Amino acid sequence: MKLSPSSYTLRRLVAGLVISTIAFIGLLSLEAHFRPMATQGLYFQQWSSETMMQTVSIEDLSNEPMQSLWYLHIQPPAFDTLRAILACVVNSDNATVTLWRVDRCLYYLWAVVYGMSIFIVFWWISDITSIVFAAGAALLFSAHPALIFYATLLETTLLSAFLVLCFSYLLWRIREGRSVSALLLAISFLTLYFTRSIFQWHWLLLLPLCLMLLRYPRRSMLLFFTITFCVVSLYTVKQMSLFGISSTSSFTGLNLANSIGVADAWEYYRHTTAPDGATFSVSPSVLSRVKKINGALNFNNSHYLEVNHRLQDKYHRQLLSTPLRTLAGNVLSNLRIYLLPSSRYTPHLIVDRIPWRSEYDIMMSFPILPSLLLFASCFWLWRAHKSSYLRTIGLCLPLACIAIISVLFERGENMRFKFFIEPVLFCFLAIQTYTVGLVAVRSKP
Repeated sequence: MKLSPSSYTLRRLVAGLVISTIAFIGLLSLEAHFRPMATQGLYFQQWSSETMMQTVSIEDLSNEPMQSLWYLHIQPPAFDTLRAILACVVNSDNATVTLWRVDRCLYYLWAVVYGMSIFIVFWWISDITSIVFAAGAALLFSAHPALIFYATLLETTLLSAFLVLCFSYLLWRIREGRSVSALLLAISFLTLYFTRSIFQWHWLLLLPLCLMLLRYPRRSMLLFFTITFCVVSLYTVKQMSLFGISSTSSFTGLNLANSIGVADAWEYYRHTTAPDGATFSVSPSVLSRVKKINGALNFNNSHYLEVNHRLQDKYHRQLLSTPLRTLAGNVLSNLRIYLLPSSRYTPHLIVDRIPWRSEYDIMMSFPILPSLLLFASCFWLWRAHKSSYLRTIGLCLPLACIAIISVLFERGENMRFKFFIEPVLFCFLAIQTYTVGLVAVRSKP
């Protein structure tokens, strides 16, 4: 008996919630199993959120949350906003205890994002294939070592990948002619803007083109652009007036310098000590603090704004003076790192012990992953109608832009950046695998 659309949607919803809950509980169980071996009984990589370069001190977030977030220049504010909220909830007189409690909460929160990622993967795949196939594919993706890795790393890679997945799904719905509100699309993009420094104001030049190719209604597109332009402009004005930068991150110079192999890029940070109370006549603690509570450098110290400018200048000078052949070699080196397994970013207490890791790493890296994507793309082109090509370009442009930025403007962590789009690539490969099987079955006599 054929199900009505509402009944089928309800079954999908129930199946998706069950699968994502199983994945959530599975991750927490895996963490609980390995936690006795973890540093301080908590950390699977010996890194607290305080250790991360892109965070400010938990002490500043506890004592001056609004001021600390306002004077944040090293990275977009989403992650430290989460830390500030958690610090207010689990605050202690001892900053070290507060940090431990905040990080404990972050592990639970990241497990929720992990489960939500599995739900979106299932929901997208089941929209095109079947519930049973989508359930198997989602569970297969839940075991991906890189997904487990970043679900247990206290920074924003997992959250960024989840938000890219959600934004891409909304663009796909537009491509299919389905209704997507401009407000929802704007919120989806702005969460990316405030989470990941890859997303800067330049995206407001690309996205209108993508939406035009996707044939998004003009009135909705105008509303989307108006909302995003106003918010991004206001934040950019804030950054310019306080720090003299137009981006959400003052690590731009370091990333650019590393991308073309500037030999002494890190020396600008290592051999310059940030003085207390630098630059600003009346500096909040988040701008004058030299070290965080665990001894890690506070890169949000106002002193490092000058370091960022110097590195940007050095990047531009070396870029103009370097032969094209050398620059091409730099890009190739970055691409090699990008195509490494995403789970090989650092040693990891859990992921290093997963027995199926090597199989996943082989599948999701060079040469297998590019080969699979090439085959799947050719198969899709063979079956697709020519009238859908432009809409597909509109869908793929943001993903291509993320990949290009990750290769051209970074060296060292490129394989981590690849994970930003891996959930979307997995959905595409799963859907094409199902379609290949369907075509093969139907072609049998």
